[in-house]
Amino acid sequence: MTAPRLHQLALKKQLLQQRSEALRNSLALQSSTTLAPAFGVVDRVHQGGRWLAAHPAWVAGAAGLVAWWLFRRRPKVPSKGTWAWGSRVWWLWRTWRQLQPLLVGKANT
Repeated sequence: MTAPRLHQLALKKQLLQQRSEALRNSLALQSSTTLAPAFGVVDRVHQGGRWLAAHPAWVAGAAGLVAWWLFRRRPKVPSKGTWAWGSRVWWLWRTWRQLQPLLVGKANT
């Protein structure tokens, strides 16, 4: 290659590098202004998580209050469905207890 051609290529390379730097700066500016609100929300959520980890008693107290508020509104007498499922479970447990010795005896023979 000739010297003028090398000089021309070096100049073109330098212009492309300058343009690339300008585009990078423009992209950084646009993305920082566009994403700033989202990053702010993420920062606040992270700070809230750190506060919760540092104050577990407050979290437990709040969970207790919510549980109390939810369960105080429930009826004191179990519903018919609860009794029906309870009787089924009780029947299955008694049947299993009665059959278990028979099943174990057959497995040993």
